[in-house]
Amino acid sequence: MKRRLYLSALVSLLVFGASTTATQAKELTVLTAGDQNMVDYINNYLGPLFESQNPGTKVRAVGTGPGDAGSQKILERFDAQAGANVKAWDADVAVVHEKFASPMVSKGYLEKYRDQIENGKLATRDNVKLALGANVDGYVMPMFNSQTALAYNPTLVPNPPRSYQELAQWAEKTPSNSDTTASKVAHQASASSWDGFTPLRTMAPS
Repeated sequence: MKRRLYLSALVSLLVFGASTTATQAKELTVLTAGDQNMVDYINNYLGPLFESQNPGTKVRAVGTGPGDAGSQKILERFDAQAGANVKAWDADVAVVHEKFASPMVSKGYLEKYRDQIENGKLATRDNVKLALGANVDGYVMPMFNSQTALAYNPTLVPNPPRSYQELAQWAEKTPSNSDTTASKVAHQASASSWDGFTPLRTMAPS
């Protein structure tokens, strides 16, 4: 059974996005990566809102934990059910981080639904079609995009890195900064493939 994936997380699109399955189901299970606030947001706000528009349906969110580990658990759960040829999976909607959309699409776990929902046309960002370089067009619906801001002291760093590659090189040349946020971000970028990261935007000190 194919599943609907909501990339990163969802807002009101949860109310409209799962219409064919949700309106027929008595219980709609949402697997969500992220902190407890994501589970509470669905159970205490989005779920009741959906239920009021679809009488007879109950929404239940199940959290899998924060960060990539939470999304990885959802992917592994789908892998296990697909491998066991389970006909009725235990989830209807998945809320995961962007880089996990590609394997879910390539393995055929998701339904291509975005063009079937009213709010689908509101999704205009590039990553709605390409998630870190992978084609996910039609299979995902974003809620929000997270950003990382790297601040620096121009007195201590007169020539700041202007790309993730330069940031990684800077971290390697500065062993004392090996455990800083900048170093960790650069390591993550390198591990995830440079192609998926846009150049850093920096502001010259006034």
